[in-house]
Amino acid sequence: MYDSYLLYIKSKCPFCIKAIERLEEQAKQYKTIAVDECNEGFICELKEAYEHQSFPMVLGYSAHSHSYGWIGGCDDLMTHLDNPQKF
Repeated sequence: MYDSYLLYIKSKCPFCIKAIERLEEQAKQYKTIAVDECNEGFICELKEAYEHQSFPMVLGYSAHSHSYGWIGGCDDLMTHLDNPQKF
């Protein structure tokens, strides 16, 4: 299980809002990075780096290993929160 979460989001994205609401419902610690004002080049590089074409992009942070692990998008986060042992 992760200790906290990092989400790359677009502010008005309904899936981003849903992901944040779920984290708040479960009292999980998280940080967001809104990419609304970022140039398209940065967004393209982000999508390429994570091989993920939509938002949110969710990573989990493990304090034990001091590292982030890829979770995926909104549906992946929901699955993770329901079944953390799968990640």
